[in-house]
Amino acid sequence: MLVVFAACCWTPTAVRAQTNQQLTLIPWSQDWFGETNDRPLVQFKSHVKDEDAHASVFWWDSTGRFRFDKNDPAPLAIGYRWLTMNFDTDSRQVPDHLDEISLAAAFHLGDPQSADIGIVLGAGYSSNNPFADTNGIFGIGHITCRRPLSERDALIVSVDYNGNSSFLPDVPLPGLAYEHRDKPFSFAVGFPDSWIEWNITPDLAFDARYSVPFSAEATLEYHLTKNFSVLGGVANFFNGFAQDDEPVNNRIFYQMSRVEAGIRFRNPSFWKGFYVDISLLGGYAFNQRFSHGFDVRDLDTFTSISDEPYIGLLIIGRL
Repeated sequence: MLVVFAACCWTPTAVRAQTNQQLTLIPWSQDWFGETNDRPLVQFKSHVKDEDAHASVFWWDSTGRFRFDKNDPAPLAIGYRWLTMNFDTDSRQVPDHLDEISLAAAFHLGDPQSADIGIVLGAGYSSNNPFADTNGIFGIGHITCRRPLSERDALIVSVDYNGNSSFLPDVPLPGLAYEHRDKPFSFAVGFPDSWIEWNITPDLAFDARYSVPFSAEATLEYHLTKNFSVLGGVANFFNGFAQDDEPVNNRIFYQMSRVEAGIRFRNPSFWKGFYVDISLLGGYAFNQRFSHGFDVRDLDTFTSISDEPYIGLLIIGRL
């Protein structure tokens, strides 16, 4: 069994913005310049199905965003995502590793009280061989309009382009969502993203998110003390990557479903104002499949790896 150690920072809701349209839509935490989210995990040694081969999965998904003025609720901001997977395999079919890196800038136009126009521009690279093939380069562009309907409700209309999307990566897609933000229950329902944040009781919280086509997660957390809590969750990861020396319409896709539980320690002022938020997790990964194709509409599964337990961390903080 391997253990993963890391040191970074995050806040639960905002950091999930990554480099997509949420970079201009999710409110900023007060008095913080930046927010990051790092989730590393290591699986027990697995075998490649239908092949006499082994694999050991190391998976790390890191996202974050930073603004230039911590007092500006609609600031100029930069967001990033770094996703890396290493399979340490002797298989002829499973790739040695898969990587995606993206960076985007976001700014706002208009009046947030009437109609806030958000613009996100960026680029990234996604491949099974980093920076070896120009087919791995992709663009990012989002235009959002958030129009308040009341103090708690808003209508969001967007045009979204992600050249590495798992669904129609070559087409800018329209987006639409109805958003309600209030305590104890907030939600947004629409396309391509929907989410729920519900403080069921002062000590029990539920959080769920879905992004088209197959990315989803849900977490239930119970606070034992001011600093410690226990949590459990389920998730499905699905992502596409360009292949070295292959045309752009023949990408490789990896899917991993998981169920997990763990303990969380959180202290907003751990030492000299340093924010600490870290969870130790144990879980079970299943439905780990590799597919070829252009996008989710036409995929051919060519291999999979066995269901295995894993251990990992969720490291959250603010700067």
